[in-house]
Amino acid sequence: MRTLDVAIVGSGPVGATLAAMAHASGLEVGVFEARTAPSEDRRTLALSHASRERLEEAGAWPREAATAIASIHISQRGGPGRTLLEAHEQRLPALGYTVAYAALEAALHRRVAALGVPIEYGTACSGIRLEPDAAHVQFSSGDEVSARLLVLADGGANASRIPGVAFLEKDYLQRALVALVTCDRAHAGRAYERFTPQGPMALLPVEDRYALVWTAKPTEAERLLALDDASFLAELQRAFGDRAGRFVAAGPRASFPLKLRAVNTPVALRTAMVGNAAQALHPIAGQGLNLGLRDAATLAAALGRVRRHEVGGAPMLREYAEARRRDATRGIAFTDFLVSSFADPRRLPTWGRGLGLIALDLFPPARRLLGQRMIHGAPAP
Repeated sequence: MRTLDVAIVGSGPVGATLAAMAHASGLEVGVFEARTAPSEDRRTLALSHASRERLEEAGAWPREAATAIASIHISQRGGPGRTLLEAHEQRLPALGYTVAYAALEAALHRRVAALGVPIEYGTACSGIRLEPDAAHVQFSSGDEVSARLLVLADGGANASRIPGVAFLEKDYLQRALVALVTCDRAHAGRAYERFTPQGPMALLPVEDRYALVWTAKPTEAERLLALDDASFLAELQRAFGDRAGRFVAAGPRASFPLKLRAVNTPVALRTAMVGNAAQALHPIAGQGLNLGLRDAATLAAALGRVRRHEVGGAPMLREYAEARRRDATRGIAFTDFLVSSFADPRRLPTWGRGLGLIALDLFPPARRLLGQRMIHGAPAP
């Protein structure tokens, strides 16, 4: 049985970032992936400027594949008010960036390979045994590893194997329809977030196009998916308006259900959960992956502060959990509040939302604070 300092289950962006950062502390790290090869995920990811800095620290920022977001236009359908967040107010070159999932994954996997950290594909976890001095992980291949610290970065696939871990779940009864769309006007680095009674709509600049995220009720999402391109573009134009220009082309469409899932504790005996294994959020405001990368960076920092024999010990894990508690709790609450308040007029009427947007637009310090929270998350206590 092999022995490691850190065994990471899941080779997605959060797990691979942690592997690269933990290696810098001189630890023996292994990454185990149930898939037999890198994913073919076609999603477009939204990363904050702070996430870019973390990926640069890890040596895996895919510069050539990233599109900068210079500003974010926020509005609501059927009501007054709008606000504009701009990078120059934060004294940054960009508020954030878009990058293809596959491009980010490839950059991270190249980096961990260069560091000599193996990603072992086709190693689905079949069992976990936690003991006071080590975590033992069994794989479907029959192999087994022992580690001072087990990190689940697998989207929650193995959380049920950890005693005491449970999830709070909330079904928003919505689906996100995603596609790449083209407008007749250059985006100039501007992203759009538009709130509608059925849910938020977002346009994120990607090269010379936009990545569309359109939240709708399940039956409406099915109807939109079934439309031909011309009819779909006409529906999109009516729903979004002409602030981004005229929609002239759409790529393949897909949809997925929207739910909130948060773990009751991100740590257990010799175990930490990061990224979507700890919290999976609605895509509104693009907080999910950024929150997960902050998990990875905080855990890597905690690993760098302890001696090898203290890795995975209760004091280290308590320190990590406390360091992430405020940011994770507020990130989850902020996202859920936006979804619920803009979708349910009983919680916050249209005029109330409009006043809030107008106040943000007229009061730069509040606008800057909102931008800082979206970029950096909540500060540690």
